Amino acid sequence: MSATEPLSPSDKAPSGLLKNLAGRVLVVDDELPNRLYLRKLLEARKCKVFDTADGGIAIELALKHQPDLILVDIMMPKMDGFELCGRLRDEPRTRHIPVIMVTAKSKIEDIETGFERGAMDYIRKPFNPRELMLRVGNALALKKSNDELSIWNQRVSRDLELAGAIQRSLFSVVPHFSRRFEMRTTYRSCMAVGGDAFDIISLPNGKYCVYVADVSGHGVAPAMIASLLKATTSEMIHRYVDQGPAEICNALNAVIRRRIDNPSYFATLFMAVYDPAILEWRCMNCGHPNPVYVRAGKKIDPSIFSGKGGTPIGFPFGDENPYSAVDEVRFKDEGDAFLLLYTDGLIEARHADTDEECGDRIESLYEQIVADPTLPDKSAALLDLLEAEGYQLGGDDCTAISIHMLDPEKIAIEQTVSRNIYLVSDLAKQAFVAVMECGISQETAALIQLLVMELGANLVDHSGLAAEDSFWLQIRVDGTTCQLVLVDKGAEWNIEEALNHELDEAYMGERGRGLAITNAISDRIDRYRINDENLTYCTIIDQEGV
Repeated sequence: MSATEPLSPSDKAPSGLLKNLAGRVLVVDDELPNRLYLRKLLEARKCKVFDTADGGIAIELALKHQPDLILVDIMMPKMDGFELCGRLRDEPRTRHIPVIMVTAKSKIEDIETGFERGAMDYIRKPFNPRELMLRVGNALALKKSNDELSIWNQRVSRDLELAGAIQRSLFSVVPHFSRRFEMRTTYRSCMAVGGDAFDIISLPNGKYCVYVADVSGHGVAPAMIASLLKATTSEMIHRYVDQGPAEICNALNAVIRRRIDNPSYFATLFMAVYDPAILEWRCMNCGHPNPVYVRAGKKIDPSIFSGKGGTPIGFPFGDENPYSAVDEVRFKDEGDAFLLLYTDGLIEARHADTDEECGDRIESLYEQIVADPTLPDKSAALLDLLEAEGYQLGGDDCTAISIHMLDPEKIAIEQTVSRNIYLVSDLAKQAFVAVMECGISQETAALIQLLVMELGANLVDHSGLAAEDSFWLQIRVDGTTCQLVLVDKGAEWNIEEALNHELDEAYMGERGRGLAITNAISDRIDRYRINDENLTYCTIIDQEGV
């Protein structure tokens, strides 16, 4: 009992909070009298006590019983208290358990060692029982608070993950294809939920509207505002698209200002409306970073977007209708061009070594990406290149939308074909001739002919299309890269099930052969279900021309 002081009457009958500590405590001390004395003190305060004289057994007991606190004597044979603290800290299942050192050592270096090994408190021998119980009470209260916080965090994390999954379902990154352009979107949120909003909308009058927005701040509130912004923007686009993006943004601004009564929240936004009848883009910038525009392989001076636009959407000050058609930017779709819309998470990404922001470097990186026709998804390739160069994208939500305005001279063939095997066969032959005229080798042209034939035959036999229905095919040739886009309104295919199906003779004869051949022919093949349409996108590299 030399390590303790005698009990006083008040120690025997503690009052207040110390009367009931209600925790599980593991006592590790090589001296039996000390263990018995500590057990008596702790059990008098309603603690459940485990004890051992051996550090190795202490680890086993900690793993088995998961105590709320461990009292460790420093001076022990075999494994001393310092080593035990370190091993408890290094074990993921016990590192959360607080440890109090009970030590006769008084040197500050010894106490520092205990803290370095993971102890959260210490008490010197001989100790005062009341002081020990106060420290035990504080440690148990902290452990209880941490456990409650951990449970709360787990619940919040699960709720955020579910909210994030729901939000991501609202913001589709499925690519969009038309006869004049191809659009790819990549979105990465820095949290389970994000504050970026984006969409491309095909309108009944043949126009298209694409936008990207970034709500101020991070967390749940910006994420909810982003979801509200998407729903409201879609409604305003359908109502006001014929009046242009400025009027769409005015209507959107009025709604957001009325619904979000908090000056801390607003959204930068860039919107572009495309009119295929006159091949024109009409753009409105509401406090957002200017896009990157590359035409014929060269970056266009971004000043064409500067000096126009207006304040962010929902900005709480100024006119409720701050946007005007004179602040719009218009330019023609001349083909062979790329337009990058993005949120500031890309330009504000910092380099891991230099801590410098990406800034204007985004322009040259995008110019580098669009120069490679073998990369079908320019937006994803851009984010991958940023990370490869050392920029860290986890600090903010990152959205990139890459719009490829097609070069008519690089479209080898484009046809709408009825569901008829003879017409499919004719189309396959035409594809062979068309890509040969674009400089593709005969061997690769034959592969493209086979690809068209197999894709078309599968549509004829298995798509569920009626005899009078048709599909759309486009083949582009850019140097040695051939890209085939096929769109049909047939039944949705379970491609994964088909490819994993047991390849018996009957199934191969039905449809497995066609899938296996198209996959083998293509260097890359992507399949999407977009609204009520199936889209197949194949890339073939002409190795003879490389």
